[in-house]
Amino acid sequence: MSKSRNYFKTICSVSKAFGTTYDKEKLLDIIVDSAIDIMDGKAACLFLSDEHKNVFIPVAQKGLSENYLHAEPTQAKMGVEDILTGGHIAIYDATSDPRVENHEAKKAENIASILVVPIRVSDKAIGILSLYTSSPRSFMEDEIDFLGALAEQAGMAISNSRLLERINRNSGLFYKLASSINSSLNIKEIFNILSVEISNNFGMKGVVARLYNPRADTMDLVASHGLSEEFLNKGPLRLEDNRLVSEIMKGETVVIRDALKDDRVVYKEEIQKEGLVSALCVPIKSKSSVIGDIRLFSSVKRDFSEDMINLISALANQGGIAIENARLVERMRMNTEFFHDLAVNINSTLDVKKILQVMSADIAEILGVKGITIRLVDEESGTLKLVVSFGLSEKYLDKGPFYYDKTTLEALKKRPVVTRDVATDENVQYRKEKIEEGIVSILAVPIHARDDVIGVLKLYSDVSREFTEDDIMLVTAMAHQGGLAIQNASMYIHLQEDKKSLEEDVWSHRMWF
Repeated sequence: MSKSRNYFKTICSVSKAFGTTYDKEKLLDIIVDSAIDIMDGKAACLFLSDEHKNVFIPVAQKGLSENYLHAEPTQAKMGVEDILTGGHIAIYDATSDPRVENHEAKKAENIASILVVPIRVSDKAIGILSLYTSSPRSFMEDEIDFLGALAEQAGMAISNSRLLERINRNSGLFYKLASSINSSLNIKEIFNILSVEISNNFGMKGVVARLYNPRADTMDLVASHGLSEEFLNKGPLRLEDNRLVSEIMKGETVVIRDALKDDRVVYKEEIQKEGLVSALCVPIKSKSSVIGDIRLFSSVKRDFSEDMINLISALANQGGIAIENARLVERMRMNTEFFHDLAVNINSTLDVKKILQVMSADIAEILGVKGITIRLVDEESGTLKLVVSFGLSEKYLDKGPFYYDKTTLEALKKRPVVTRDVATDENVQYRKEKIEEGIVSILAVPIHARDDVIGVLKLYSDVSREFTEDDIMLVTAMAHQGGLAIQNASMYIHLQEDKKSLEEDVWSHRMWF
């Protein structure tokens, strides 16, 4: 049988093996054995890249001693650039050729000639396949092509194996995260699990999860894994003066290949000290808003594949869902407690001002706003009089006479009104004073008593805020409760007056008795 026919038969046998097993080690052993058998070699070894150590390490071999293999990774690293440039390296005398190291070890191992070809996956060299002979040999073109074909088969085996591993790993990650979300509402606990799993499964130096704090305009630490306390406490990450944070908060995924050379990166000295080189920054989203980010740090320069970026993005979105669920449950709990307390207050006292003061403080706490005002209609003058305020300075409250601005007029027409930015809304009254007070956004809702609007409840936020439909529904319901308290007190007063009138009327006709 001709040599070319043997080559073809061997490639067919290797290809057939791919269809019967996904065992990477078994497939690579078949490739190494085939290289020795068909090419009449002394030994063969398949090396794969270890990015962390920046060397190639043996993963499958036959015919080499353990003593020799301990020296071989250095040799594999040294010749890789030449291999990639020329497509192969053929060494006639491995005991003296300057392109290889450990000449004495090769003599002791009885290695005369070496043929080396690259193993590629998606056009990237991930390793090398080496054939060793015991007698000097000039490798023919068909031999070089055959070993190259075996290396391609090795690349396919490794690629398929990694794909299967990735599918299993991704399934495991999603399962663990889903279990965490279903079993816990503790955001810190969920993100700690996520950080550990991402770091371990992707071989990262460390992982950090941060959430955006709109009041401080900073990214605040929620969870981390693998990074020192000194690095984590290096300083604030502010949206205002940090280009990287700004890009992430716009919903962009950012890949940093070399942190020390990237202009967007701050704290370079601390990053270098921590031994960090590359980073992947993925936004955490809740509905359509970015609420934070997950950052993966590598100790070696690396690229992040599209598959990996998509997976981390999906995991970050799951984290966003966990946060949304936890916040929803917490809000439901607080709302239930609030309505219970408000109902108790309404039933236990007729002091309307006291009820409205408690209600204002609770609203501010639940919705996280800077301040509250409640104004009621003065029936005599037809104007709105300030009854209760919370969180606002006396200077602001005494800024001047109150006029009906467009926001108030709309609220008096039974419509909630949101002012997103007081600095740019031309309908805002006392704009300068509001800006000085730190007010950015406003929500105004009507206060009802039966079918009449008797006042306006306003919420003032010190950060730009898009009040959600749930926020507006909650505040509207609270305003109704306030209106109910006012109505109850008013009915009581009228009953007392009617009782007094009746008593006086009865007393005036005492002669009837």
